[in-house]
Amino acid sequence: MLNHLMFALLPVIFTFALGYFAAAKGSFDDRDSRKLVSLVMNVMLPMSVFAGIWGTPRKIIIQDIPLAGWLIIGMVGSYFSLLLIHRFIMKTPISVSLLRAMSVAMPSVPFIGSAILPPVFGASLSAITIGVCSLVINVIMLPVAYALLDGEKSANGNRVLTTLRKPLVASALGGFALALLGWQMPANFAGTFELLGKGAGGLAIFATGVVLFTKKISVSKTIFATVTSKNIIFPLVVWGLMLLFNLPSEIRRVVVVTLAIPTAVMPTSLGIQFNVNPAELASTQFWSTVVSAVSLAIFLMALS
Repeated sequence: MLNHLMFALLPVIFTFALGYFAAAKGSFDDRDSRKLVSLVMNVMLPMSVFAGIWGTPRKIIIQDIPLAGWLIIGMVGSYFSLLLIHRFIMKTPISVSLLRAMSVAMPSVPFIGSAILPPVFGASLSAITIGVCSLVINVIMLPVAYALLDGEKSANGNRVLTTLRKPLVASALGGFALALLGWQMPANFAGTFELLGKGAGGLAIFATGVVLFTKKISVSKTIFATVTSKNIIFPLVVWGLMLLFNLPSEIRRVVVVTLAIPTAVMPTSLGIQFNVNPAELASTQFWSTVVSAVSLAIFLMALS
């Protein structure tokens, strides 16, 4: 089990390092990282998301309601709760509040989770988990993020339309509609989207490595609080709620381990794209990944 964890985290750390040392040699700079993220967010990731969601069988989307429900409650509940806390209690600007909340609520399920979950929970249960998390991220969390991040540039009447036109949002909603209609993507068609799409996560992490060099890896009270919330407090709270409602142990294991996966690349990519605290978000992603080698291992052993 721990071997799977280490080999799932190793490619992420290695790609961080590649971006970091490429920037140290002068091959890439801040402008390059923004261009790389623009390529990821507007071309590569939309293709990957569209193929991934469209390729998810309808029965996987609608089956196992308790598991899906708790994943949605955990991710969406923490997303909006932390957004409100940062914005109205801590008086943080809305864009910063959004990305800090997203750093806690969004585990890197499509990339790290796809390597960790199947060996531990089996292919079928992992497919449901990854599919549900991908839908939550791309159909709920991202449209809200784009609507708020574009809020200062768009009038209220145009905000919804502007959000729906975003390549990531449009591709996720299109794939979701096709999957729900039961129009399963032909297997031979997947390569059309995956040729570029499969490289989205790696390129986004590489760009984060560039930012980590140009902005310097940092540790602050805010970063410490966000990483601790993501890797430890957030999964513990959901675990406690599931114990309170006496959920079956198998569902508890899957949900808690999934939510304990380190933060996704998306908050950092959005931070770079919209120039919202990119250094803080990149450092948060880096430390969340490093710390998860211990925190996620403890959750796996405690729930085994």
